[in-house]
Amino acid sequence: MKRMVLWMTTVLAVLVLMVPRAGAQTGSDYAHGGAVAGSTATVWFAPSQGTTTWVDIHYRLNGGDQQNLRMQWNAGSGRYETTIAPVGSGQQIGYSFTYNKGVAAYDSATHTYTVGSGGGGLPPGNGGGEGGAWDGRTTFNIVNQTGGRWADAQVYWAIIGRDWNTGQFVHVDANGNLVPMSVADNGALVKNGQGYTNYFHTLSQKRSVTIPPIDSARVLMSVGSPMYIKVLLDGNGNIGYAGANIENPTDPNIDVYFDFGEMAILPPGHDNPGIFVNTTRVDHFGFPLRLRVQGLGGFDQSVGEPLTESRAQLFTAFQQQVPSQFTHLAQNPYAPYRIVAPSHATFIAGQPNGDYLQGYIDAVWARFRNEDLVFTLDNLGTFRGRVQGDRFVFTGGNQNGTYYINGKPTTSEVFLGAGLLNDAREASNVDIQLQLQAQLCAALNRHVAETPALWYDQPSHYPAGQAANWYAKFWHDHSIGALAYGFAYDDVGDFSPSIHTDAPTTVTFTIGW
Repeated sequence: MKRMVLWMTTVLAVLVLMVPRAGAQTGSDYAHGGAVAGSTATVWFAPSQGTTTWVDIHYRLNGGDQQNLRMQWNAGSGRYETTIAPVGSGQQIGYSFTYNKGVAAYDSATHTYTVGSGGGGLPPGNGGGEGGAWDGRTTFNIVNQTGGRWADAQVYWAIIGRDWNTGQFVHVDANGNLVPMSVADNGALVKNGQGYTNYFHTLSQKRSVTIPPIDSARVLMSVGSPMYIKVLLDGNGNIGYAGANIENPTDPNIDVYFDFGEMAILPPGHDNPGIFVNTTRVDHFGFPLRLRVQGLGGFDQSVGEPLTESRAQLFTAFQQQVPSQFTHLAQNPYAPYRIVAPSHATFIAGQPNGDYLQGYIDAVWARFRNEDLVFTLDNLGTFRGRVQGDRFVFTGGNQNGTYYINGKPTTSEVFLGAGLLNDAREASNVDIQLQLQAQLCAALNRHVAETPALWYDQPSHYPAGQAANWYAKFWHDHSIGALAYGFAYDDVGDFSPSIHTDAPTTVTFTIGW
């Protein structure tokens, strides 16, 4: 992109022309985006390193005349900003930057922000190989949209997972390398006399990173403090790690505000390459989190909370909108750090709500002792189920097999998707049996188990006044596209915030508050 200097005043033009010729931007130079308040839009540029001391923006509103301005530094947010007014919903701002890194100046690619879209642009396509085949690399960005509640130096992130080549657990360093975990890493952080790793970076240190494929990974984010992760060895000397246990009141992360995304990036040449990534509320809600994935061919999808409600508003709304049995999930001892999932609180067997769903489970089992439960699943065929004793026996399908739920599940097993609902015993085909258990688990959570025609009909889920997973329903009601992971099998029927593209270039997690 050719530098624009004619618009400058005479003195500024002379100063700019003294700078060496601008080059193209390099990977991870900056993050960028847009936001709107009323009729005023703000476009921002956040450098990833301290050698940038000035930024010029070149923008057009709805394809109009180009405006060229020196951006102003906002110390509170740690970024350069320019306001544009008046603007209206749906209008497009096309913009690019000229900026320095030390003496040299650089020109960026052109980006677009649509007013009222709820998100801005992102760092340029550093990963993925824009304009050609995907090269297996993906750029991750963490964006601080906490409205000043947490400075960038107080926002932490880490990526941990398994290396596809070695199978070892690894963490991602500031340069995007996959570094094997080691028990020697313990001790970098100390809490309550115990040593823990410190695989975290702050946003003031690093806002984005480009990484190779990684398996079984989590993108961990926290505010106010890093999370405390301990590397362990099993009995065979294999490396593992202990993350947060929110059921343990002495866990070092119990008083840390944290959240995370789950993902795997499969390498080019794999049978199903690309990224599989999601936000999750299966365990808890830490803070509002929006996930956006961009990829080759114009792929662009967002899930998670839309960030139109504050964290405090979501806590209040939860207690107002769920039945009384669930309100304590957003109160002490879980608040202020999280809204905890029912399967980690009083809905565990032996706790006050441990039998909350039992009446409904009993009714379903009783009904299908006397009649067949008949349903058809895509690619698997039609099945018939009948309860024998307390065992639900299913026959049929394309493989004409026999499959089981080996007893009547508890409330906790339904909410967790565990125990009898994740049980491969005696299956003629394990994968099919686990799929059938997932289907019934989801239908029980949603209180539609006895009516297969409603299993995938979202408006019919969670009928008013009935026993169901109202924690999960709340997150569907407050998420983009009504997609949420409120329990382990919430992906049944494609109602989870799961994103897949075979050529990802940019993944952005935006933290709200």
